[in-house]
Amino acid sequence: MVTILKNNRGIAFVVVIFLSSILLTIIGASLLFSQLDLKTTSSFKVGTNVIQVADAGIQHALATIPNGTDFTYGSGATVLSTTPFPTAASGYSYDVTATNNTPSSPSTSTAILTSTAVGPNGTRKVIVAYIGRSGYGLGAVGLPGSTAANTETNFSGTSFSINGNDNCNATPAVPGIVVTDPALATEMTNDTTSDGGLASNQMNLVTGVGGTPSIATITPLSQTVSQIVDAYLNLSHTDLAGGNYSSNGNWGTSTTPQITRVTGDAQIQGTIEGYGVLIVDGALGVAGNFTFHGLVIARGQVQVQVTGNAGIYGSLLIAANTTPDAGYELDVRGNAHIRYDSCALAAANDWVTLPKAAKLLAWQEKFF
Repeated sequence: MVTILKNNRGIAFVVVIFLSSILLTIIGASLLFSQLDLKTTSSFKVGTNVIQVADAGIQHALATIPNGTDFTYGSGATVLSTTPFPTAASGYSYDVTATNNTPSSPSTSTAILTSTAVGPNGTRKVIVAYIGRSGYGLGAVGLPGSTAANTETNFSGTSFSINGNDNCNATPAVPGIVVTDPALATEMTNDTTSDGGLASNQMNLVTGVGGTPSIATITPLSQTVSQIVDAYLNLSHTDLAGGNYSSNGNWGTSTTPQITRVTGDAQIQGTIEGYGVLIVDGALGVAGNFTFHGLVIARGQVQVQVTGNAGIYGSLLIAANTTPDAGYELDVRGNAHIRYDSCALAAANDWVTLPKAAKLLAWQEKFF
């Protein structure tokens, strides 16, 4: 019996070693697969981040595209060169190129943005986005090209309103006021009336998309205000002399809108209603019971004062002064109301295509 036990000791030792080897192999394999899983998880996380960075590149590019009518990228153009996100230390960056959806055409209403993003470990993701034009890029009031140095604004009382919510409920809201100079936006929103800004109790009188007040900085228009005016004046229009308009009258009707130009300073104090486009080559003073449906454009040595019971339904577009002057470029007071109305702008857009903002239509990841 003792001899048999002694003989089994060798076999038991071999079995223990065998089982230990199997166990160590399983543990090693588990650790290896665990490490591979960690690497896979890490790569997946970086890949997800890179896709988000590529999408950020698309959004950044959209914010830099001028408000206009068509896209003029042709067969390709660089919109954004290698741009760190959010800082160079993060290891993420993107670049964006653009191509007309129909490359052979000199201009088109749709285009393709390609955003290529790279991550810290070399992970590369590409997003292709299709963009078009949507809505009018004007706001209820627009001062494109105006600078803080050459522009003075004034807001008086608490009965006026500038409203970017569409009066006919056909399109999304726009800003109450749009500018292209961030410093001008700051002047109007910093609660310092000494530089022409809104007082604290006037902030909620400028409404629309965005904050309170609804004042937004947009990219420049693809055309200057004067170029837009010239396009209208190349069409059939009615010329009126500058002066004081204190009687009753109609400058276009809802069924027969018209392009009306006042060739000089105009003081409108009577009961006048108009439809279509009103162009004033000088200072514009609007009071009385004046109501206009459509696009009002002031250019020249521009001064616009809207007061009394005046109402503009559509958009008020003010050309930029190249030098400072003694008056206010925009002066809103009394019971004046300026409200964005896309339906009222339809006739103006039929005559001359109005600037429109770039809009994302769809995007997809591009695989290689």
